[in-house]
Amino acid sequence: MRLILTAVIAVATVAIAACAAPATQPTIVRCAVINGMMDTDFWPQIAARFEKQTGIEVQTVAFGEKETLDLSFRDGGIDLITMHSSDKIINLVADGLAMDPQPWCRNDLAIIGPTNDPAGIKGMASAADALRKLAASGQPLVVHASIGAHGVLRSIVDANDIRFDPKNITMLFEDRQREVLKVAADKHAYTLIGRIPFLTGKLSAEGMTMMVAGDDALRRPYLVALANPNRVAGARVEAARKLARFLRSEETQKWIAQFGQGKYDARPLFFPVEIDPSN
Repeated sequence: MRLILTAVIAVATVAIAACAAPATQPTIVRCAVINGMMDTDFWPQIAARFEKQTGIEVQTVAFGEKETLDLSFRDGGIDLITMHSSDKIINLVADGLAMDPQPWCRNDLAIIGPTNDPAGIKGMASAADALRKLAASGQPLVVHASIGAHGVLRSIVDANDIRFDPKNITMLFEDRQREVLKVAADKHAYTLIGRIPFLTGKLSAEGMTMMVAGDDALRRPYLVALANPNRVAGARVEAARKLARFLRSEETQKWIAQFGQGKYDARPLFFPVEIDPSN
């Protein structure tokens, strides 16, 4: 009888403890995301797909331009960050705050110019051919000195031995694309800015039209990086790692290749990257 009573008390104690114990909290990954991915609904849709597959909740706790994301990540409370490949995200890694930076998708730039197109490059398929013709025309070119537009331009002109007369180039250290486009419009000049914000109308300037788009050479990669748990208190590394793997998975890459296709033009809004399946 005593054994039965002891067993009943033990079961009751376990039941009471179970009722008193807090419910298991859902796994969460906190993210900082570049603005363009939010404006196009690209990131919210990817997050929803990840949540459905894994049950891990994605909280986008910071979004904006890369300067905003950099400061937010340094303040802590973020497990995963994604932005264009740039000094900002690499410096987070170099400073020990982030780790494992990997490319997972691309967007692209477009060459924008005056509606009357004095250089005669509108509709050209090759960015290199268009830039060579632009250089030969002597028409002005405005470039922002960020690693984005300047890096893309430099890689194209170096690879194709294109030479611009320095007097026709205006280099801006202000890398806000809206200001760059305004300066180009004021100078009746050509420039390079993001295809997506120009197509969506987020960036516009009177008298400026898209000239050249769609060349792979105009694409820029995005990186994803994880918070370093040795430097970021409370970093949820495993959940963040699962999300990073999901972003680079074959399934997600195929989805990226068709996202937004036909909405503004025949191309998707973002582009997949080549990933070694062994990684």
